[in-house]
Amino acid sequence: MTRLRLPFPLLAAIALPLFLAGCEGCMKPPPTPHQVAMERIAEEEAVIRKMTLPPRKGAVPLPAGQQDNTVELVVAVPSLPDHLNPWLQIDEWGYHIAMHHIYEGLLDRDPKTGRLVGALAESWSSDEKGSAYRFRLRQGVRWQDGRPLTVEDVVFTFNMLTMPKVDRGPFLADIDHSLMRVDKFGPDEIRVVLRDPNIYFLDHLVELPILPAHIFFKGVNPKSRGSLSPVGTGPYRLLQWEGSDQLVLEKNEYYWGPTPDVGRVIFRRFPDAARGFVGIRRKQVHVLPRVTPAHYPDQITDTISRDYELVRFVPPQFSYLLWNVQSPMLADFRIRRALSMLIDRDRIAEKVFRQLATPCTGPFWQPGGLGDPDLANWPFDPTAARELLNQVDWVDHDGDGIRDRGGTPLRLVVLVPVNARQGIELLQILKSDFQKSGVDLVIMPTDWKLMGTHLKKRQFSAALLSWSGRPYEDFTQLFHSAGRYNYGVVYNSLIDQTLASMRRTTRLEARTEFSIRLERMLHAYLPMTFLLRPIWIGLVHRGFTNAIPTPHGFRYSQFKLAPQPEPEPTAKPAPPSTGK
Repeated sequence: MTRLRLPFPLLAAIALPLFLAGCEGCMKPPPTPHQVAMERIAEEEAVIRKMTLPPRKGAVPLPAGQQDNTVELVVAVPSLPDHLNPWLQIDEWGYHIAMHHIYEGLLDRDPKTGRLVGALAESWSSDEKGSAYRFRLRQGVRWQDGRPLTVEDVVFTFNMLTMPKVDRGPFLADIDHSLMRVDKFGPDEIRVVLRDPNIYFLDHLVELPILPAHIFFKGVNPKSRGSLSPVGTGPYRLLQWEGSDQLVLEKNEYYWGPTPDVGRVIFRRFPDAARGFVGIRRKQVHVLPRVTPAHYPDQITDTISRDYELVRFVPPQFSYLLWNVQSPMLADFRIRRALSMLIDRDRIAEKVFRQLATPCTGPFWQPGGLGDPDLANWPFDPTAARELLNQVDWVDHDGDGIRDRGGTPLRLVVLVPVNARQGIELLQILKSDFQKSGVDLVIMPTDWKLMGTHLKKRQFSAALLSWSGRPYEDFTQLFHSAGRYNYGVVYNSLIDQTLASMRRTTRLEARTEFSIRLERMLHAYLPMTFLLRPIWIGLVHRGFTNAIPTPHGFRYSQFKLAPQPEPEPTAKPAPPSTGK
């Protein structure tokens, strides 16, 4: 019997239609990994919608007189932010509300000691060179919508640093410059590889909020859902946002750490400091984060002192007079030293800042253990200053009261931001003191944009500026010869080498030694004259304790309820007398 044999291609051509006839949809290509991920996200979002989510901006305000035994804390702030995403450019008070309350980083600083502690990272380690770090995520952490924190969220956050056209916050640029790549190691560990060793990297991570990938996978911008209705891992979640008047946080039921004593934090807008003090006097406010010099100390009455604790904090900020060392008038360090000895910092602190400022001797924040604690400013000594000016032939040759040399008067044009009221007052005091020693100081209030142009083009004699940074700051941008903010054209190879050594070292002791060396060089070379550090005075109701200030404000999750005094026992009435 002869068996019919069909060629294999023809057999396949016959069998394929028969197979497909009973397999509807088999002609469709298999789903891509992105489609699978999107379907999984859609399924999870359907479950999440059934949960209680934070209301959006502009939601109905809380009902008045709500009684649910929740401890409320009212904080007076001068303004409320446009969004609550500290990963983006955000104002001071927005960062104060969002970071460490709603969002968290891999690491944090202990408010009492300033040392690094784990937050979303349970532990971390580095290689010998300090160019690669490994982080193990804390177990059991959930986002405020109930979803677990994963390694993918951390990798997503670091990858966002490389995305163009994203208006990132000012602190994140430092991490971007250091980052080479991020590797995933298993379900709960990552490795971050840096371009060069950088001892400041861990400090920078304190300001890097970890973002939920399932919220921001479409992009990060101030008007996205995650920026207006944030989903973080911190101790609080957004409850209500009443436009520009009030914003309310409540305890996050999924928080991995200790449950805060304060169940609800109400940030209430008081557009000026005077109204904030009215709220204090009427006991409508529990915390006034910052008292202005205009109200200190006159407005701190005995009644306020009895009901509120005054919390003092010196942040890692400083003001300084920047000298253009390329100018012929200021090229000689003796001139810069003489001008520094004409500055009475104590008088300025009293007259301008009402004692809410303290003299500054260098750039490093000494509570962090950096800088030279024995270094002293050049003293206010007009007599010695005049002698120095005479030594370099800056003398009043024509008798007009202004020193001159070669027919050129010693006239300095000082740039200052036009809206810096206290800065202008400070310069007016300097102008009076300088004039007594034959130096003409011309105050030039300038729009900040135009001022930046003058600084970059070196079109200035001096400028009054301020620096706001971290407890452990890398000052390469300010003092290095190639630094972005080195407007005074400081070219000093020893300063450059010291800054590079501080960045590469892996020992904290060595960093301290380098910081002392750097401050001493700046003290001698004087590319700038350090002036004052601000003093922040906050008012905290005595019903709360453990109010520890930080560079970014109070941590309300760490506030504790003050123990209430026990009521005095009521004396029993004496039995009636029987007359016997």
